[in-house]
Amino acid sequence: MCVGEKRVVTVPPHLGHGEKGATGVPSSAVLVFDIELVSFEKGVPPGYLFVWIEESPADLFEALDVNKNKEVPQEEFGEFIKLQVTDGKGRIKPGMIMDQVIEDMFSNQDRNKDGVITADELKLKVEEDKEREDARHEEL
Repeated sequence: MCVGEKRVVTVPPHLGHGEKGATGVPSSAVLVFDIELVSFEKGVPPGYLFVWIEESPADLFEALDVNKNKEVPQEEFGEFIKLQVTDGKGRIKPGMIMDQVIEDMFSNQDRNKDGVITADELKLKVEEDKEREDARHEEL
């Protein structure tokens, strides 16, 4: 479908509520939906909360560490991610609340759970996936 396009979707009983029906739906009902695609958002790969639209900064930790104290608290991390999305440099998982995405991302990066991310803790998901794949091959 294209944005603005309308369609009628018919769902037969065996794919809908079946012979028993449901509250307000009679048994063996054929469901008919009029739908319109109002907007479309590109997603992110499975398992990802955020993706870069452009290249990530060469030194991501340095970009995150605004006050250059070698630690990135959640507030600093959150401001950076929000700025990347606002500037069109990154995209969060559609359908999720920005603050929840930031909290989850921060929690994943704060590996020792001390409330700050250090350069040693910070790792892109792509790097984590590669390490996991390399470790799996070493077992073979």
